Amino acid sequence: MPLSRRDWLSKSFLGLGSIAAADLLSQNSTLYAGSGLSGITQHRPAAKRIIYIFLEGGLSQIDSYDHKPALDKYAGKPLPESINQPEFTFAKQGTVIPSPFGWQHWGESGTYASDLFPEVNSRFIDDLTFIHSLNHTSNDHITAKRVLHTGVPIEVRPTLGSWLVYGLGSMNDNLPAYIDITPTDPNRPTGFLPANFGGTAIDKPDRKRPDLDWENLKPQFPEQKAHVDFIQELNRLHEPDRELEEMELAFRMQTEAPGLLDIDNESKATRDLYGIDEDHTDEFGRALLLARRFSEAGVRYITVNHATPRYGNLWDQHSELEKGHRGNANAVDKPIAGLLHDLKVRGMLDDTLVICGSEFGRTPTFEFFDGITGKHQNGRDHNPYGFTNWFAGAGVKPGYHHGATDDFGYYAVKDKVDIHDFHATLLHLMGIDHEALTYFHGGRDFRLTDVYGNIVDEILS
Repeated sequence: MPLSRRDWLSKSFLGLGSIAAADLLSQNSTLYAGSGLSGITQHRPAAKRIIYIFLEGGLSQIDSYDHKPALDKYAGKPLPESINQPEFTFAKQGTVIPSPFGWQHWGESGTYASDLFPEVNSRFIDDLTFIHSLNHTSNDHITAKRVLHTGVPIEVRPTLGSWLVYGLGSMNDNLPAYIDITPTDPNRPTGFLPANFGGTAIDKPDRKRPDLDWENLKPQFPEQKAHVDFIQELNRLHEPDRELEEMELAFRMQTEAPGLLDIDNESKATRDLYGIDEDHTDEFGRALLLARRFSEAGVRYITVNHATPRYGNLWDQHSELEKGHRGNANAVDKPIAGLLHDLKVRGMLDDTLVICGSEFGRTPTFEFFDGITGKHQNGRDHNPYGFTNWFAGAGVKPGYHHGATDDFGYYAVKDKVDIHDFHATLLHLMGIDHEALTYFHGGRDFRLTDVYGNIVDEILS
């Protein structure tokens, strides 16, 4: 007769008193107590942690890293009939817009890129790995972000970060394994995974303050410890409770998190590196410096979102393309270069994977906002059919370009990489076989990549 979970715990060497068994077993391991996981690590992981820089709203691939000379040739003309334009949500499409940015070769790799990110390009272009052929079919922000982070557009599923925490556990018992810095919306669900696999948000308690804070994080006081101990004692008599595990983690966080959130102890040189205290770069610089500090402290997965807090879509230039993209790039370029430099000199880039990109790209054509007058806004619409993300650090080939879009940057046409391939590759870099990482729910096994996903071997170092 199979043992119940309670009987197993009581008869095991851990005993009923070890309600932290899940944490202990999962740390640096592929087994989470009660999850049914084992043997999912297929090789030594290339990366210990991921920092995902998410430029929310849609960075234009054809104005940043996917050069298309045809945009100049066809400027002011309609797209050729051979380019089938899908029906878009927002507006009728007009004629081709050439890129308003300057393009040149950067670095020893000779990567041809625009001048939108001069700091990153001049200092680190040879460290970057590009996928130019990412694609999916969700052309509104909400579903596109869900696809990018969870693999599905509509259903509430666990994010990549939640799956990683479920499979690999934490590297620091006193901190969450998954942190979401300046989130803008609730599109980071745990889905059917228990809540303790979710991301912990760090945001500004007051938009007038420069500091980022953990909501409800208060200094430790003796009564709190007594309260947790009392609940823990009661819990010994019952089935171990994940809510208590979360309470214990929250209590432990109070000893370590406040010091990590306080960046005043960083040197002036480090603060200058990230652009802190400078008008345009201060906010994002603080966010990325926190990402480095938490990564160094053992947080496994960190998203850093560049968007207007609680409203989002900062890179969504339906109009004033050049002004909007210039302003956004000016806010993130120096901080991103600072992060890459900081990770490199600390030796962390060898085991940290940095990702940068958006939920989709932009169209090569004008967007009309008035179908009657035909007046255009000098901006680009959403384009999920072919866009670019870059990677740097652990496990990827520096200076490598994978895949391609058509002559106008509309559709991925060569070595196409869908979101399931993207996720399978990221899990692989973290040492996980995406086909073995499953969770039983609703009568069947689920996985992040569903029944799809191929590792993009070509980008691996």
